[in-house]
Order: sequence, then structure tokens, then C-alpha cells
Amino acid sequence: MKSILIVHQGAIGDFILSLPALEALHRFCPEAEFTFIGYPNILEIISARPYFKEAHDCNSSRWTPLYATGGELTSIDRDSLLQNDSAFVFGRSSIQPLVENLTNNLVISVHRIDPFPELEFGSGPAEYQCLQLEKVGIPAIPPPMAIIAPQHQDILEADTFIRQNLSPRERLVLLHPGSGSRKKLWTPIGWLSVIRKLSSEKSLKFALLQGPADSEIVNYLRAQLETITPFSIVKNWRLGKLAALISRSSLYLGNDSGITHLAAACGTPTVALFGPTDPRIWAPLGPQVKIIRWQGEGTFNATQGDSGTVLEPPPEAGIVQNQASEWLRN
Repeated sequence: MKSILIVHQGAIGDFILSLPALEALHRFCPEAEFTFIGYPNILEIISARPYFKEAHDCNSSRWTPLYATGGELTSIDRDSLLQNDSAFVFGRSSIQPLVENLTNNLVISVHRIDPFPELEFGSGPAEYQCLQLEKVGIPAIPPPMAIIAPQHQDILEADTFIRQNLSPRERLVLLHPGSGSRKKLWTPIGWLSVIRKLSSEKSLKFALLQGPADSEIVNYLRAQLETITPFSIVKNWRLGKLAALISRSSLYLGNDSGITHLAAACGTPTVALFGPTDPRIWAPLGPQVKIIRWQGEGTFNATQGDSGTVLEPPPEAGIVQNQASEWLRN
């Protein structure tokens, strides 16, 4: 195979959990170039990989016929994909019309990869997807490690931020207190306890990561941190640039979120805080990842701690702080 079409419409974390399958496919066909249909803002995190050729936006109307029963592409769009020898579509069974339409339009072999295992499978999406590759003759077990290597320009932009906000002897610690689900938010009391203890190390500089869904909890912590330690805000950065900053950081702490999956895949020491989600299935993949579970409600309330009552940090706060300190000593 010289050219392979990949269709993946997953969110950030879902896509990153598919990177081992893509890596296995690349190792099996090292000369092949991959054309992607997905979300370009997510796909940019792998644009430096040797297999990456181009990305098409899955939301573009040009691909709409692929989702209708018996849909046909325009001759121009069909010709743009005809150089592919085969295709791999990551998606549930509901995406079967797309699989059939690709097969009929391009007259190539199209494989559907179910991205998410059932709980009884007992392992995560990476192994589940790679087992499916094995069934079509592609060696993929054990799943290969896939480390994200940012683009050179993104590294330059990240380095500029570091020069502007840190002295040469300071180290950057990234904190992502948000998540796409409020149920996954660790208590602000825990965050403040950990930051307060880590800030006794004067060589550390903190930055809060803020995405589109994170403004409420970031604004709350921002107000509290102003009396504790200097910090920066990294707001709504492109994923490629954010990956570069993560790769330049000494430590990352975050909730169960797509950005935590990104941090782990960058190879940065990562403390991942898991509440209701089962880390046996959804743990981030990377060479330096520590999962710490927390109990209780994950609903964030902006008035927490405003009554004047001194709230005790949750019991896992000490474990988070100890793990962070251990990695920072190495």
C-alpha cells in the first residue's frame, strides 16, 4: 500500500487513543502516506509524523454524500481520493453507510475499526483497535507507543512564551483544571492545596490552561492564586502550539480530558486525575503517566469556600503533591 485513507471524526482524546493503531499501520506500510478526513484542528498534532500527507475537514459539505445511503461523490472529490489503495474508518456501526459508500465510490478495500471497547473487554481503546488490525493481517500487538512530535514553528512559538514568562532557571508546570464534562472536575480545594505546596519550590512557574469550556473554574482559581504564586494563563491555544508548550514543560497536572491525553502523548510527566471514569479503559497513554483517583461529586460550584469556612483538602491531594514533587526532583 502506497497511500491510505483514514477517516476519524473523534474528539481530541478519542483521536489520541487511536495513535497506536495509526503507528502500527505506519510500521506495517512504512512508505505509505496517509490522507485524513477528520478535524484539521486535531489532526495538526500529527502533521510532523512521516506518514502524514494531508487533512480534509469532515464537516465540509463535499463529503456529505458519503453519509447518505447510496451516496455518490462528485467526480472531482472522487478523483482526489482515488490515489488511496485502502481505507480505515474509525467509528461505531452507525457509520457503516460511509464504509459502503467509500467502497462503492473508490472501489478499494475499506476496513471499519470500532474505536471503543465494552467494559468487559478489560483494556483500553488502543489494544482494542490494534486487535482489529491484527484480524486483517497487520501486526499491532502489543500496541506501539506513539509520541507526539510538534512542528518546528509551534516549538518556536512555545519557546517565545517561555522566554517571556520564565527566567532561565525557572521550570514550567502546566495545570488544566477543566474538562469537557463537569462531572470530571476535581475540587478546586484540591487544586489550591497542591499548588500552594508546590509553590514553595521557587524555581517553579505555573500556567493555567483554559479551553472553551474551562472559563468558570479557571477564573475561580485565578482569583484564589493571585495571593499564592505568580502564574500565567494559556487560553484557547491551537493544539499544535499547545503540544509544543507541553513538550517543553517539566510537569503537567490535569483532569480526565482530551488535553490530558495530549500531555501524556507528548511524553511529559503527567498526573491525570480521574473521578467517575474508569482509567482501566480510558487512561492516557504515555511513558510517564500517573493516574490518581478521587472520590465524591465532580460538580464545580463557584461559591465553594466563600462562606469563610476553612475546607480541608481531599485525601488524594497529598498523593498528587507527592507524585508531582517526585517527578520534579528527577
